[in-house]
Amino acid sequence: MTNDLTFGQFISEQRQKHSMESQELAKALGISGAYLSQLERGVRTNPSTELLDKIAMVLCLNKIETETLYDLYAKVSGQISPDLAVYVSSSETVRQALRTARDADATEEDWKLFIEQLNK
Repeated sequence: MTNDLTFGQFISEQRQKHSMESQELAKALGISGAYLSQLERGVRTNPSTELLDKIAMVLCLNKIETETLYDLYAKVSGQISPDLAVYVSSSETVRQALRTARDADATEEDWKLFIEQLNK
């Protein structure tokens, strides 16, 4: 994920990458041009999960781009990424693992090793 990019900037960048005017994207999303402008400028940061999914679909975002969209939304909204919220809330084991890691003060390196093990 690009550390300096904001949620709104990411949407704007992806829209421009697809040569879409803001009104065209707004219409495809079923929202007003003013609301899209507010999202892109960071004035509004609270779109629904459904709108996030629709943004990803309309802009034909790949998996990494969609995850970036979710992560930037999470960062600006102070919430967990929507795709992870569903996963975490659906599994007691995942919640227990996260709490165990938190209580053990798991470091970034610990998490990288864990990911490595999962990817073997």
